[in-house]
Amino acid sequence: MSVTVTEATNASAAFAPDGRTVVLDLLNLLWTLPAEGGEAVPLTGVEEEASEPDFSPDGRRIVYQAYADGVFHLWLMNADGTGRKQLTSGDADHREPRFSPDGTRIACAAESDGRYAVHVIDVDSGEATVWTTGTAQEGQPCWTPDGTAIAFTTGTADAPQAIDQVTADGTRTTLAKVTEGRLAGPSFSPDGSRLAYVHLTTTGTALVVDGETVSDDGEDVFPFAARWAGPDELLYTADGRLRRRTLQGTVEDVPFSARVTVPRVTERPAAARDFDGTGGRQATGVVGPALSPDGRSVAFGALGDLWVMRRGRDPEAVVADGHRNTDPAWFPDGRGLVYVSDRDGGIALWRYDVATGARRRLTDTGLSAAAPVVSPDGTTVAFVSEGATLCTLGLASGAVRKVAGPLNAPGRPAFTADGTRLSAAVLVPVTPRYREGHNRILTVDLATGEAHYSEPLPGGSLANRIDAGPVHSPDGTKTAYIANGTLHISDLDAEGRTTGTARQVSAETADAPSWSGDSASLLYLSDGRLRLTTPAGKASAVPLRLTWRPALPTGRTVVRAGALWDGTGPGLRRDVDIVLEGHRIAAVTPRGARSVRPGDKVVDARGLTVLPGFVAVHEHGPWERNELMRLWLSFGVTALRSPGTAHYAAVEAKEALTAGRRTGPRVFAAGDMVDGSRIYYSSARPVTDDEQLRREISKARALGHDMVKTYVRLPYALQRKAVRAAHRIGLRTASHYLFGPLDLGADGVEHIGGTSRYGRRQKETHLGHSYQDVTGPLTASGMAFTPTFGLSGLGLSAVRAALYRHAEWALDDTRLTSLLTAAEYAELREGIEAALAEEPTAELAFVARHGETVRRLVEQGAHVAVGTDSPLVPPGVYYHLNLQTMVRHGVSPYEALRSATVQGARALGLSDQLGTVEPGKLADLVLVEGDPTTDIAAAAAVRQVVVGGIPHTVADLTATTRQSRTAVHNAALPDLPQQPARDRFWWHREEHIHHSCC
Repeated sequence: MSVTVTEATNASAAFAPDGRTVVLDLLNLLWTLPAEGGEAVPLTGVEEEASEPDFSPDGRRIVYQAYADGVFHLWLMNADGTGRKQLTSGDADHREPRFSPDGTRIACAAESDGRYAVHVIDVDSGEATVWTTGTAQEGQPCWTPDGTAIAFTTGTADAPQAIDQVTADGTRTTLAKVTEGRLAGPSFSPDGSRLAYVHLTTTGTALVVDGETVSDDGEDVFPFAARWAGPDELLYTADGRLRRRTLQGTVEDVPFSARVTVPRVTERPAAARDFDGTGGRQATGVVGPALSPDGRSVAFGALGDLWVMRRGRDPEAVVADGHRNTDPAWFPDGRGLVYVSDRDGGIALWRYDVATGARRRLTDTGLSAAAPVVSPDGTTVAFVSEGATLCTLGLASGAVRKVAGPLNAPGRPAFTADGTRLSAAVLVPVTPRYREGHNRILTVDLATGEAHYSEPLPGGSLANRIDAGPVHSPDGTKTAYIANGTLHISDLDAEGRTTGTARQVSAETADAPSWSGDSASLLYLSDGRLRLTTPAGKASAVPLRLTWRPALPTGRTVVRAGALWDGTGPGLRRDVDIVLEGHRIAAVTPRGARSVRPGDKVVDARGLTVLPGFVAVHEHGPWERNELMRLWLSFGVTALRSPGTAHYAAVEAKEALTAGRRTGPRVFAAGDMVDGSRIYYSSARPVTDDEQLRREISKARALGHDMVKTYVRLPYALQRKAVRAAHRIGLRTASHYLFGPLDLGADGVEHIGGTSRYGRRQKETHLGHSYQDVTGPLTASGMAFTPTFGLSGLGLSAVRAALYRHAEWALDDTRLTSLLTAAEYAELREGIEAALAEEPTAELAFVARHGETVRRLVEQGAHVAVGTDSPLVPPGVYYHLNLQTMVRHGVSPYEALRSATVQGARALGLSDQLGTVEPGKLADLVLVEGDPTTDIAAAAAVRQVVVGGIPHTVADLTATTRQSRTAVHNAALPDLPQQPARDRFWWHREEHIHHSCC
């Protein structure tokens, strides 16, 4: 389908020296058009992903940044798009190029020594010189007209607050500075006497010249350098337009049109998922398998229970109490396990005695302890607290000591063989300016706090920070870990550093390695199967005879509805009987005595309105706690999609829920996200070549995932291959990006904002506006879109306040007070009360702009679904705050309900199964008080919910199941010294622990 784009979101532009031509950065392509406006002609292709152009002084060439190979590099081409030449190479990003006035050099912002600095590159030789020193993050360089100095932005990672100037000899002066907001895009007038730049704050953006604002009040100025068209005229981008402005106040927009062809994405049916079969199924959701010290048994989590299997025998569920029990770690003598359970509402460590079956809680649930490992002498447990801090627990004293952190979701720790050091996979960002980096091995001395990092594969990453290791051999000579999707081993020195060359054990996919006590064997998972290998690579299968059956109800249930909104149209049907046979809808008929037969179950909903079950399409792994799953149900969400979460935990949740061992919505999930050479989240997989990508797509198929999520640093060439490979096996795909995936045939796009690799958001501006280059192609493509209100822009906690301003109804809601922990509810309450006490004006305005975008998309027929990106926001309640936000900003209650149901089902590829109340559909219903077709707030007034034909009342869902009789109090020992590590590793400092979203 052809779409003509006439507006731009966060586009940059450059003016040709002769004033006749403009080159525009639009839709991840570079375009050229006449300076007076007109039809734009593309110069580059999608997979080049070109941006930030600049003309040479003679107008014959254009320099730009491109992301073609998964790293930002500088390229040159002729002004007509021919003669491409790559200027920079290697693993370091190079961005924001600007030609020197004589055309012989190019200034850019480039990575070096953990920071962005101003580099100058000789065009002919490619030789680079670093012009700036220090620790600040520097970018967007521009030359003085005489070529003797460069101005640039400088400041912290998140807020460049000054514009400095530097000469070749290092002499440095400050040209502009602000105490609020940040600065962007410096540029000098032709005679060098004036400096223009952009000032961005939470309430506005402004084009500034010599300290005076020249743009209009309320103008949405984009954060790029304005280009001088003369001594008193500027070309810049704002309000979706190319704009020319004189310093005398004359303003003229430069019209443009760019024609693009957008592949039409029809609903791709979901991969075959058997909703009706009752036969036994092999369990593949095996979480945290651990080989016993004697090598004869395996402990693991599956189907909500903790299992121990003697090799060659059937597994035994040793902890099966209706809660989620998982992540076991053996004691060195093999007589017990430490594991993770949500038995008391939070997440805590428990101890299991093999001989007696006795269980005892070890930690306060407030610690949110996970990923345990027992020390070689059996006296200490190391674990991750609150998903951020490495800690140890003395088993005799019950005292907890902080070892390192907070860090960004460190992996499961591992003791060195002598017990004196603790290692874990930790994210090491490349620079503070962007959050992505590599998974490296941090090792901390438990006596002194001294810390060091190992990089077993130079330039590479461990596969994730969940189940990729490292795991140190008990004899202290080796460590095993997953890299490039396969099992590797490196030698260890006496201080726990990896040495020598990493050895790939085998070419098959691998996760979750663990050693036998004699260091002779390694257990691991390969696409859901247990495998055992020697360090030399001699592998064999470890049969696992564990099957489960879907828990499908039998018989008839009749839901007697006072009113029904069936999702097929805007109106309500009154006095309706919905007949369920087993887990499907058999009939929808007017109320009648003949609907009910002897033996039928009857749900009396004569005072309620029945709707299709709600679908939440962007949530991340709420299954670590049963209470969170019940919370989602209590708010009417009967289907939940997680676009990126731990591989095996996602499968375990699906199997446990389908088997009836846990209560919650249906789960549809991607596993680990497919990312590029750099990653951020713990469940992101670094993928850099076709073979690694093949392994990841193969694993998604073997584990029965429902989709593939591509993430921030994956280049478009690999993203195209990921989309095609996923489609071949029936899986849908989604990413953060719209531009690029529009051409790749991806099925969906997530977030109005969302993290990008560009230093700016792709689909919205600093103020939250999205223009026709976003809304037009998105609507025409048919891609599914999830806005996730209240996340991006001014910071997660800030924008969340705009939704909390309208959340007074949630205070003291029994669902929240019962199913959130006390700390979680206190945080929610505090946020709501703060937003009610003081109006968050800037945040409300920002969300209103998102609301306007969504309203336009819905009116134009785009496929808008609903998701919230929990756990970054409170689950369940935030879903309804999203629905209410849509309606508050112009979407009708009817269309909002369609987004929650019909469009949600389409986003899953399951319109034939979910989304409406019609015969043959799965029996997922929500019963509410009131009429949500006229008052969307009624959609949150859930009284009952039906999932797969099984009714649940909210009272039943909120009934506490916490069984602890004895409180556990963990005394706190003094922290290990943190300052030495913070002095050496900037990402250990509190100011660099990102809490960013999406």
